[in-house]
Amino acid sequence: MFNLEMKNPLKSYDNSKLIKEKVLYLNNKKDTNKSLILWGTNLHTTVGVKLTQNELNIVKLPYFIKSVIIGILLSDGYIIFSTKSKNGRLGLTQYLSNSAYLYFVFNILAHYCPRYPIFSEKFRFSKSLFSLEIVTRSMPCITELYPNFYVNKIKVVKPSIYNDLTPIALAHWIMGDGTFNGITLLLCTDSYSIKEVVLLINVLVIKYDVHCTIRYYNQHYSRIYIVKKYLPKIRKIVLLYMHSSMLYKLGIKLKKENWPSGWRW
Repeated sequence: MFNLEMKNPLKSYDNSKLIKEKVLYLNNKKDTNKSLILWGTNLHTTVGVKLTQNELNIVKLPYFIKSVIIGILLSDGYIIFSTKSKNGRLGLTQYLSNSAYLYFVFNILAHYCPRYPIFSEKFRFSKSLFSLEIVTRSMPCITELYPNFYVNKIKVVKPSIYNDLTPIALAHWIMGDGTFNGITLLLCTDSYSIKEVVLLINVLVIKYDVHCTIRYYNQHYSRIYIVKKYLPKIRKIVLLYMHSSMLYKLGIKLKKENWPSGWRW
């Protein structure tokens, strides 16, 4: 439970020194294991470890990690720049109610993050809203994604999304922007233009044979409505990449003991 009197309730759990020692050990020890390892699946955390600019410049995004980031950028993620660096940082903020998902993402991206998620409090409509934010380091590999998602500092969708919208990216887009209306899945694409929404629908239809329609929220915001009979197909495509706390967005409610192995908890 969070102690709201603390400026940063996660600070007391900071074990960056121990992590740095572990990273140094992993980097220096002689590894005699000759097994084949899929690139990008064995990336350890670098929280608390200072990396040089040369080290940051050679960082590349494996397929899985890049797909996760694409899905995050389609939904609630953002790329920001600071005055101290010419490279961008990926950020994701979620309310505490979605903290399980945020830590799920953090565990995936911990290799690229300099610190643990940050707790913050904001006031809106005379209410206190508590959230967690993760931010990566400023790196060229993040900057390379910026032109595909931003024009004049405004987030957009470009035709390159056809190749970028992998099943992994689709899962994270759903976890970020999806909502189950009791019948089927809605994707809340409120921040995109109607042209961009149509582009996303075309990708879903052509690439995944998932048919959609457009529905309007407040007579202004266009949202993607997955036709009900295609919901089982969506589940089949993204299920293995979903976190358990987000399965309700696919209309799934199962007891833990009935789950197959391999699903996220």
